[in-house]
Amino acid sequence: MIKLNDMSAECEKNYKKIFAFWALVFLVGGIAGIIFGQLIVPWLTNFRPFSAIGWLGYIKNGTTIINRTEKIYLTQDLAYQEAIDRVVNSVVAVRAELNKKVLAETSGFILTSDGLIVTANSVVPKATGQILVVRDNKESEAQLLGQDKENGLALLKLSETNLPVVNFGDSANLKLGEMVFLVGAGTANETFSKFANVGFIKTLEPLTLTISESPSASGSPLINIKGEVLGLNLVDKEGKIKVVLIERVRELLK
Repeated sequence: MIKLNDMSAECEKNYKKIFAFWALVFLVGGIAGIIFGQLIVPWLTNFRPFSAIGWLGYIKNGTTIINRTEKIYLTQDLAYQEAIDRVVNSVVAVRAELNKKVLAETSGFILTSDGLIVTANSVVPKATGQILVVRDNKESEAQLLGQDKENGLALLKLSETNLPVVNFGDSANLKLGEMVFLVGAGTANETFSKFANVGFIKTLEPLTLTISESPSASGSPLINIKGEVLGLNLVDKEGKIKVVLIERVRELLK
């Protein structure tokens, strides 16, 4: 007759054997996986057809898809900042005054190092007044050199030199859905500040964007990811943006 104590001891002994067996399996499997991933796979990627398998290349380089995605995001953020940095020093606030009373305020940007600035024609005072350009918290009176009323543009002139200028892009290369940036300036609450917005090309003819802005963004440059100016933004009271292409701006300089 088999005693219960003997059966219990035998079962416990079997459990220990089973546990030891599976522990050995996992240990051997883990070691085999490391050897396969670190030694065999990198060696296989030196030969076809294994060299054409993309995810094997990630293992060879010791790079995971998650790390690769994070790297792309960081690169994009840096590209956005660099694009804005290329124009932000050339962006100014433009204000029309009459007897110290503000009539209108827009943004603008510097075209030439000797002081030519383009802005929205809406800032040109209908009554006799003065136009001030604010740059780096410094106000300077500007002279009105020309107007393109049809396209809503005004050309101003400062008596300064060695000013930072923007780089012109080519609007003919615009693509539907392309990411673009708006960079403007203003003097809200008597404090000079700059702002940026990002959106996409919604339609090409006429050129419209997926973003909206305040009227103070009128006269601001629209730029691409390279920091090149594609046009000038005109913003209505509802925040809708109309873009005057850079080719029209260039005509003011002729």
